[in-house]
Amino acid sequence: MNYINKNPEILIIDDTPEHVHFVASIIRTKNYRVRVATSALQAFDALKKGIPDLILLDVIMPEMDGFELCSLIRKDPRYHSVPIIFLTAVKDSENIVRGFEAGAQDYVSKPVNANELLVRIQTHLNLKKRTDKLLEAYNDIDSFNHMISHDLKTPVRSIKKLAGFLKEAVENRKDEDINELLEMLTEKTSKTVDLIEKYAQLAKLSRTALKIESVNMGSLSEKAFEEIKKVCPGQKIVFERGELPVVHGDSLLLGQVLVNLFSNAAKYSRGRDRSIIQMSCKKIDYEYLFSIKDNGVGFDMNYAENIFKMFVRLHTQSEFEGTGIGLASVKKIINLHGGGVWITAVVDRGAEVCFTLPVEVEVGNLFG
Repeated sequence: MNYINKNPEILIIDDTPEHVHFVASIIRTKNYRVRVATSALQAFDALKKGIPDLILLDVIMPEMDGFELCSLIRKDPRYHSVPIIFLTAVKDSENIVRGFEAGAQDYVSKPVNANELLVRIQTHLNLKKRTDKLLEAYNDIDSFNHMISHDLKTPVRSIKKLAGFLKEAVENRKDEDINELLEMLTEKTSKTVDLIEKYAQLAKLSRTALKIESVNMGSLSEKAFEEIKKVCPGQKIVFERGELPVVHGDSLLLGQVLVNLFSNAAKYSRGRDRSIIQMSCKKIDYEYLFSIKDNGVGFDMNYAENIFKMFVRLHTQSEFEGTGIGLASVKKIINLHGGGVWITAVVDRGAEVCFTLPVEVEVGNLFG
């Protein structure tokens, strides 16, 4: 199981060890993660290993100054949304303007004032978070437009054809064909409406006000499992769980997360003699890390990056039914609770979904 730390990560690019040590000591007081690069070459190596949440960039460095390095970073679309703050002893207006033209969002004068640095970092992290949310909303709208133009076009065309066949059957008084066509029309219309309603529910999640309460994840998981068993009457499903904590969150939404994840686990393992769903949890720092494993068909991890996007599916409709909305809904709900979610899998050897929820309160033994 791979645990992903969710504290913001800051990349310091500075060739002076004393400066790096001082700035890093300030940043760590807020539990930010720190990575360090002492040259342009090291900076690009660091960026290839992972995109930071913010970059602190020294202006005066050997080989390549901060202005040129900033310009090169900005040319790569992967780093467009990463805030860059210059650390500089050069305070004249010409160089400040040059820094903004190179793509920086802000600057902090040396010698660095700790409070000023932390306030500027937090300000730009907050702006980045809002920008990322707006971008996600835009992508959701774009996905919905794709669904309307593609996913809904097929069932609507089918309905149109069926209506034409029904008209012919009525004109020719073929009662048996009429009844069959009416059933097909009803089914196709119902599925189309269901698809639209599911998207509306998903879009609504972004504006949902959470009803925060104590939620026993052990009890909630048992209820979710019983719900899945009812809709899979002919399938032998085994549920194995360890001790699960009491968390603070919206019980209705968290219950929907478990139903969606258990439903996927059951669906993709129904070809096995027994479908096995395993759920466990452990506490790491200030978060609970939950894991849900199955013994299903799995998938190629090369396609994992987009799996939580709306309407993305890794299997055809003929293999496994679905709309591609379930995991997108899971991601939105977990994000609303301040957590993260990711998935790992091996083809024909099952999948594991992990998600985190923050530890809000310590009251005795929270596991039950």
